[in-house]
Amino acid sequence: MAAYRDAFVVCLVALLVGTTASGTVAAQSQVTLTVTVVDQDGNTISDVDISARWDDGAGGPVNETTRANGQALVDVPAGANVSIQIHDDRYVRNVPVEVVDAETQAVEVDVSESATATVRAVNAAGDPVENPRIRLYRDGNYVVDRNAGGDGALTTKPIEEGEYRVIVTKPGFYRNLTSVDVSDETSATIQLREGSVLLRASVVDDYFDDPRPIRDATVSISSDNGFSGTVPTLSDGTASVSVPVNDRYDVSVSKDGYETVERRVRVDESETAIDVAIQRTPALTLTPANQRVVVGETVRLSVVDEYGEPVANATVSQGGSEVGLTDAEGELSATVPSAGNVTFTATAGDLSATANVTGVSADGDGGAATPAPTQAQTTATTDTSGPGFTVGLTALALLATALLARRR
Repeated sequence: MAAYRDAFVVCLVALLVGTTASGTVAAQSQVTLTVTVVDQDGNTISDVDISARWDDGAGGPVNETTRANGQALVDVPAGANVSIQIHDDRYVRNVPVEVVDAETQAVEVDVSESATATVRAVNAAGDPVENPRIRLYRDGNYVVDRNAGGDGALTTKPIEEGEYRVIVTKPGFYRNLTSVDVSDETSATIQLREGSVLLRASVVDDYFDDPRPIRDATVSISSDNGFSGTVPTLSDGTASVSVPVNDRYDVSVSKDGYETVERRVRVDESETAIDVAIQRTPALTLTPANQRVVVGETVRLSVVDEYGEPVANATVSQGGSEVGLTDAEGELSATVPSAGNVTFTATAGDLSATANVTGVSADGDGGAATPAPTQAQTTATTDTSGPGFTVGLTALALLATALLARRR
């Protein structure tokens, strides 16, 4: 019995040891980052709040505050990609510090004294430019990228002190790039200059191996900022319109018999050229070889597409009944079943076309064919009451008597 009891104790101890070992492994899945916050001169800064997140922001946050030595210990999952930010009224960092594949390590976070910049955009007359886009660029990052208000002014959030590239843009104005040294509360006025450039469209029909220029196509251009213009293409298929710089335009090309093509085009500060290919609107044409056909005879029908190319296997019908399919040359012979107007219809896919022929009788009459009338015959009648002479014989007898009297 004692042996069994000893064995039980050994198993229990082993189980407890295994559990402790598992807990140790779990604890080892965390690593500690020793984060040191320093200013522009490399001096450590105490009482700075920091936060750490991982898994693209899904993990954390872990919040800590730097001690007197400017350090804070932050526990994060081993191997995680950790983003460290600071939260302080005195100091600021424009972008988080990124730790890739975290392990127990030291991480230095350099910060700068907090500053703001107020940027105003004006035109050549000094009047505010409404709603310009203002960007501040430094160390490979856009620190600020926003639209200003109706007064053309924007005040940044707290940013690091130092030199920034300030980029101000607005549709219809040339872009302005300026360097601004930001410290404390800096103000800068940026002047924008209006301008325009040519937008050139070249329109061709690319159905052909050598695309052909399209003359008199209508090129319509418009923007969300109120610009609009329309111009026809010249004999070489080109059309040019002067448009405000730095804007996006909707270009529509149309022509009777052609499908309309639309494009979205970005125009910067130099002449912009676009190529637009259009093709004729898909269509069928059904043509009979003769307009007047004798009833019962056949007429040759030809089916072509919008470019005059034969359409094979087009279905031809008459009076709701299928006549047959066109051959490789797009042709078919069909019988004209009746006199008068006879309509044939050709279909191919979603397209259809009709043509009329006139059925005529053999003598050329366009009406219904009728038998030729029979000429009436006159039959001599015999008077049974007389001597048996006919009217003709009586006349001959009278003529003979007259001749005999003349001789005497």
